[in-house]
Amino acid sequence: MSFVGRTRDLAAARRELGTSRLLVVSGAPDSDRSAFLDAVAREVADEVGLPVYRFRVADAGERSGEAGRTPGEAADTVVEACRGVLAVDPCVVVVDGVPAGTADGPLLAELISTFAESESFLLVGSTDAREDAAALSSDRCADGWALLARAAVHCDRGDPRAAGPLLRRAVEAHQVAGDRRGEAWAVFLYGRMCRLRGRPEDARRLLQAARETFRAVGEAPGEAWAAVELARLATRSGSPDPDALAEARRLHERAGDRRGAAWAHLWWTVARADEPGFPWQEEFASVQGRFHEVSDRLGTAWTLHHHALTLARTDGTDERRREADRLFEGALALFEEADCPHGRAWTMLEYALRSPAHRFLNGEWAAEIRHVFHGIGDEAGEAWVDLAEAGPSPGGEPPYELACRYPTALLDTLGWTEAGEPLIPRAARDTQPEPRPGFPRPGDRDRPDDSRAHVRLTLLDDAPVPDVPARIALEVVPGPGHPWSTAPLPPLTARATSLGHAEIHPAHGVPADGAEFRFTPHRPGSHRLRFTVEDPATGTVLQQVEAEIDVVPSDPAPHRPTAPAPRPSARRA
Repeated sequence: MSFVGRTRDLAAARRELGTSRLLVVSGAPDSDRSAFLDAVAREVADEVGLPVYRFRVADAGERSGEAGRTPGEAADTVVEACRGVLAVDPCVVVVDGVPAGTADGPLLAELISTFAESESFLLVGSTDAREDAAALSSDRCADGWALLARAAVHCDRGDPRAAGPLLRRAVEAHQVAGDRRGEAWAVFLYGRMCRLRGRPEDARRLLQAARETFRAVGEAPGEAWAAVELARLATRSGSPDPDALAEARRLHERAGDRRGAAWAHLWWTVARADEPGFPWQEEFASVQGRFHEVSDRLGTAWTLHHHALTLARTDGTDERRREADRLFEGALALFEEADCPHGRAWTMLEYALRSPAHRFLNGEWAAEIRHVFHGIGDEAGEAWVDLAEAGPSPGGEPPYELACRYPTALLDTLGWTEAGEPLIPRAARDTQPEPRPGFPRPGDRDRPDDSRAHVRLTLLDDAPVPDVPARIALEVVPGPGHPWSTAPLPPLTARATSLGHAEIHPAHGVPADGAEFRFTPHRPGSHRLRFTVEDPATGTVLQQVEAEIDVVPSDPAPHRPTAPAPRPSARRA
């Protein structure tokens, strides 16, 4: 059921939007209602990084009246405008001034129906204090399992950005329903999404939590899938763990999950494919047969991709090279059928690199591949295309766009053929990592420290104890050579995140106004917090710091807690 604006509780409104993505604020003076809707919309838009669009039914009615239209036609104009916005991208939509009377209910129902399958947030302001029960009965009550299915599809396509909002709603939907099994699957997919985004610590924490819950509820297939994803985390360092993948495969087989066993078999084969003497031909053929048995086109496509890659990187005859081309082409066709742009882009890239004849037939090969990566927001993939075009650097150092995203151990496995073509590590296609905060840009070492801005954290309450809020102040301190040292700070946003068993409120603060957060730990020990300072106008992360705070028991022995020690790992402001 939607939140009704008889109260102006911003936190309650945001919780409602997080669960159902629908907020109805009824009654109240127009100015108060509009101000509240705008405040909620800004909060949500800042949090999820989406644009805000605003419509007023009254304004549409005035404009349509000039053309001789009825108020009902004016409402239709708003609905059509909303549909136009939705056709572009997920966003935050505010529709205010929905009139009182019989038009209210149908328009509200029409808006809800319009947004039912979208990933946008809908905020509606009605001039009537009565809700239309018939309209709200069709509210987008979150179906946790349906949300999970949609999120899994986005991850399979290689577009984890779209999965995040769905998974947040799925976790909450399963929690509300008391469905521990569903919640475990949502947390598992969240961990998988974090692995895809190149966030190994978050991925490991979530996947381990999901595995424990799977064990507790007796969900053997889920435990096996979590084991596969945890094993794949090792590939990020360029050192895969075949033994862990073999154990995950056995777990799938014991659970009777043939599809899961096929995927575990594939990643085990990929992890060992480059070992001297490994019978990769037979193993890839066996994996392909497994996927055919369960009609998994995506699994078959990745099997053909890695089989072709192994063939192409092995010295051999023209016949072997033709076989690799055939496999690449088969993988491309299957990725297109399965609507997986991530696999298609990587296959196009490897096919072009391994088959010069194929590349030279298409002079725009790099632009085309870069375009596919760009379509799913994979900047790391685009950086590999740039490397393939540019060739090895004179000093042998990887370019900044790769160095800031991948571990050094993985980039150390990058090789080059005699013809100057890159031998891209297999693990590079397993993630789409974002730049690491604080990774020095070229020339940063020569930049004087007094021209930078720093984040300062201050613990305002001594000796934090469990379940008692402690205050933390955050300041942005510009150096004497920074432009902000002689001008007021811009309206930056500081986002707070707890990385352990603690809560921190509010989620956002404004350093220029004196940002202060309340940290409430739930157990003694060391707690890690992360603060991210962003420019809301551009969505740019300016700096990120982490702090560790010691929390003592409620009745502790003599002990002196350590103050928060921020570790700047930041893009310099």
